[in-house]
Amino acid sequence: MKRKVDRERIERADRVSKLMLDAERQAREAKTARLREQRMSLGTLEPKAVVVAKARKGARGAIEIE
Repeated sequence: MKRKVDRERIERADRVSKLMLDAERQAREAKTARLREQRMSLGTLEPKAVVVAKARKGARGAIEIE
C-alpha cells in the first residue's frame, strides 16, 4: 500500500516556518542593536576580553573570603 503525501501541505508548512524564523531573527537582531546602542550611549561598553574573563571567574564558582 502506497502512502499518500500532501506536498502542498508540506510546502505551505515550509513557507510558514521560514517566515517565522525570519521574523524571529529580525526581532533578535533589532533587540541586539538596541541593547548595543544603549550600552554605547552609557559609555559602559567593556572590551570583550574583560567580559569573558569576568564570566569565566564566576563560572568556576570561586568564593572570595575577606
